[in-house]
Amino acid sequence: MKKFYRPTVAEIDLSAIRHNLKLIRDIVGKDIKMLGVVKADAYGHGIREVSTAIYNWVDYYGIASLDEAAILRETGIKKPILVLGSILPEEAEGVLKFDVVQTVSEFNIPKRLSELSKKAHRDVKVHIKVDTGMGRLGVWYEEAFNLVKEIIRLKGIVIEGIFTHFSKSEDDPIFTHTQLKRFISVIEKLQKAGIDIPIKHAANSMALIEFKDTHLNMVRPGLMMYGLYLKEAVTEKIPLRPALSLKTRITHLKEVSKGRTISYGGTFVTKHATRIAVIPVGYGDGYSRRLSNKGEVLVRGIRAPIIGRVCMDMCIVDVGHIKGVGIGDEVVLIGRQGNDRIKVEDIARLSDTIPYEVVCNIGRRVPRVYINSKLENRALQNSLST
Repeated sequence: MKKFYRPTVAEIDLSAIRHNLKLIRDIVGKDIKMLGVVKADAYGHGIREVSTAIYNWVDYYGIASLDEAAILRETGIKKPILVLGSILPEEAEGVLKFDVVQTVSEFNIPKRLSELSKKAHRDVKVHIKVDTGMGRLGVWYEEAFNLVKEIIRLKGIVIEGIFTHFSKSEDDPIFTHTQLKRFISVIEKLQKAGIDIPIKHAANSMALIEFKDTHLNMVRPGLMMYGLYLKEAVTEKIPLRPALSLKTRITHLKEVSKGRTISYGGTFVTKHATRIAVIPVGYGDGYSRRLSNKGEVLVRGIRAPIIGRVCMDMCIVDVGHIKGVGIGDEVVLIGRQGNDRIKVEDIARLSDTIPYEVVCNIGRRVPRVYINSKLENRALQNSLST
């Protein structure tokens, strides 16, 4: 393993991600396409390494920007890439440069892509995004038919897919089905007009698990691919394996007497004599300041509380109740140690946020260490070695 001069690392188990994709495949069956969402640096897990590891398991990759497309192509990914985010007209050349499929929600971008396709003498594929209630990107479902009719007349543009995005699939089945109904109505109206768009997709992670009628012919697993849950009740339905652990080591130990103030602002005062450990991880690494006086870590398999405010580069942990603690002992902030485990979902609850934010916020100064990273695809392996 590469030597780091700071012991804080995020350990990524790539076999866990493949395990989760196998479970998803078991749910949706072999005939439905799978788009693996690897945007935002694969939710903080590492876009290059994750995309390589899942090559045999997905049909498409989902990203947010053309910059991420560049990374995937440089990494040797040859499969289709869908840019889920919008672009500016002056960025449109990147769609052809990186040979990606672009999401479109209005007419200007496909018009510009059509102009570029003529110069390049090749077609450009797009997916139409339909807003059925998210209120973000996408053409409103009432206007989608007319937009498709406009775009379909453009030379060099192939409408390969059409999709929508659920806004409440984790807690509002009624609205989720309303969104699905609106989306299906658009598809049916297009089909009656003789327009059958090949790829239709709607299901994010929660919809994939909870609403099988949303699967259509492609699904978009994101959070669940990384072994994380947005809803506690779902844990009983599918045994996902979390891929990420956040670990560090104790760099300083100190005896403290009763009445000592701890960290900035003196928000914690010791009620009795104890022993504190300083660990080199803080909000500069993405470990939220909101965990001050609330978070817990594992030391020697025992939970120990974060005391005082989380600092930029350090946290203070009360280890007075744990025997034999020494400098260099492993500390687990996320993951398993002994018989206990601290989950990303636990961190999210204490931080009053969602699991997505917890993993995406782990900073790039925290090295990613990959285990079970053997490439499964020989063609990709050859591509990466040339």
